[in-house]
Amino acid sequence: MPSPTPAPTCRRCGRCCRLGGPALHAADLPLIHQGRLTPAQLVTLRRGEGVTDNVAGTVGPSPAELVKVRPVAGGRACLLYRDPPACAIHDAGPLECRALFCDDPAALAALYAADRLTRADLIEPGSALAELCAHHEAETDLARLAGLCRLAAAGDQAAREQVAALARFDAAMRELLPARLGLDPDTLPFYLGRPLAEALPALRAAVIPGGLYKRRP
Repeated sequence: MPSPTPAPTCRRCGRCCRLGGPALHAADLPLIHQGRLTPAQLVTLRRGEGVTDNVAGTVGPSPAELVKVRPVAGGRACLLYRDPPACAIHDAGPLECRALFCDDPAALAALYAADRLTRADLIEPGSALAELCAHHEAETDLARLAGLCRLAAAGDQAAREQVAALARFDAAMRELLPARLGLDPDTLPFYLGRPLAEALPALRAAVIPGGLYKRRP
């Protein structure tokens, strides 16, 4: 009688880690509560922000907010990835990391869109921080801002002024939260998402004609 085929086992090669950090799910809440993952290690990808869906193989605006482990500065690899291949919290990794097997991603595909965490799950409801984050989200709604950017890039001066004002508002909020609430600036990508010019690259072209392109000398 042939021996049963062994279950797929992670080789800890680091391939998936180099493609980016995992999104977080309800099952990952204990990692937050225990301090295994901290706000400074997370980033919020907002509704309407351009994202790469590694499971579906698509690139486009995110239909909903999600929170994930942030990438290393200037790169794509997960912040918790170590080279030679290793994970700083492998034995207590997030749900997606435990489910993913590079050669057979079916288990991850079955769960990756379910029960995703958002900032509302992680910030105390009714707190000053929650109210400020909600105010920032409403004022800088990315779907609305993308429409303004298209108008501005087409020459609409009023739209360009609105986009510039929202960019200033975003920058001011990133100064306000550390000053008023004592937040570590490294936590702002979680609390406010990425700066608008990073979350929506079209903003640069809207505010500065040709801003998406470098001028040749």
